[in-house]
Amino acid sequence: MRIVYLAAGAAGMHCGACARDVTLVRGLLRLGCDVTLVPLYTPLRIDGDPPPGMTRTFLGGINVYLQHRFGLFRVTPRLVDRLLDSRPLLALASRFAIRTRARELGPMTLAVLRGEEGSTRKELHRVIEFLAAGARPDVVCLTNSLLSGFAPALQKRLSVPVVSKLQGEDAFVDEMPEPYRGQVRDQMRLNAAHISLFVAPSDEYAAKMAEYLAVPRGKVAAVRNGIDLDLYPRVERRVRQPFAVGHLSRLTPGKGLDLLVEAVRILAVEQGRDVRLRAAGKVVDRSFWRSVRSAARRAGLADRFEYVGELDLRGKVAFLHSLSAFALPSRYAELRGTAVMEAMATGLPVVVPDAGVFQDMMRLTGGGRLVPPNDPRAIAATLGQLMDQPEAADAVGLAGREGIRVHYSAAGMAEETLRLYAGLCGDRRG
Repeated sequence: MRIVYLAAGAAGMHCGACARDVTLVRGLLRLGCDVTLVPLYTPLRIDGDPPPGMTRTFLGGINVYLQHRFGLFRVTPRLVDRLLDSRPLLALASRFAIRTRARELGPMTLAVLRGEEGSTRKELHRVIEFLAAGARPDVVCLTNSLLSGFAPALQKRLSVPVVSKLQGEDAFVDEMPEPYRGQVRDQMRLNAAHISLFVAPSDEYAAKMAEYLAVPRGKVAAVRNGIDLDLYPRVERRVRQPFAVGHLSRLTPGKGLDLLVEAVRILAVEQGRDVRLRAAGKVVDRSFWRSVRSAARRAGLADRFEYVGELDLRGKVAFLHSLSAFALPSRYAELRGTAVMEAMATGLPVVVPDAGVFQDMMRLTGGGRLVPPNDPRAIAATLGQLMDQPEAADAVGLAGREGIRVHYSAAGMAEETLRLYAGLCGDRRG
């Protein structure tokens, strides 16, 4: 089967969606599929070597912005566009793009969703002409439904099913001010008629997005995300003293590092426990990061709190192997939980909020403990139990690794995805 995957870049950041996209592509390749991976907006940040079949970046973020703002750039020659789409220039622009908020992107999001009627139609046509001339796919998959403006033109030009992943677009759109919030949602609903199938990471989110997009529930399938267990070897002996708690994510208020700092303060200062906090990830919100460091200093945790920066795959594995437990106290309901799956894969017990994907993940794997959202004292109490019962904590970690193998493997994700694609192609051929 020939599959084209249109994957939106994340402005140079490591992100769960990009990791999922690349893992899925590699899994489909192992199953014998011919997959073309097309990055959009910015180059993808990838652990390891790029998968075969990855193209240059289309719909470059600089071009999209300029064509949206200035009509002149909608008719510039290809030579100018290629310069603006160059990898070094997109990488430089990405350094300034990561602070962009959803509330600032309403007009541009709407333009992309309008497809051939929007200001970025020149870039849309270039993607489609490239696919028609070379890849000639059986199925085209969009990384999220904010790219659904592609669907009408893809169906008309290529006559193939178009699949769209779902991964939190509703929360992104809900942050926009009116009138863009309503206009974007209305356009997504119009475009949904041209999507053959939506794929959500859970049954719960599939039901939510069927209502949000005003489509029949049967048009939204659920496929659990997965990771490649071989990339995350199990730690030989989990660190016990001093007890090291890890946090790996982009550093924004939504990921709750400040809640974890308070939990460690309770353990270290109020209870006199020997505990450390290690954090890793991209600093996205600098004011939040400054407030976290200030809170740690005021609490007397300066010598117990370490930030190790943004990590590649090797650094990430080494970081996880240096920990006693992992915690991600997100303030919102997570849809993927990639970092938590990675921690569980190495055999670490995890502490996560009783919300979103973590509810099913802990039920299926037994690899961690659920705590009430936004409750640092509950986090501290649960971490204290893991400290006091090291053998039980080891057992939780081992259960988590086995649970990832059974329920959240890259192979399982790829096999279920291919089954859905084959069904669409069978329907079309019949």
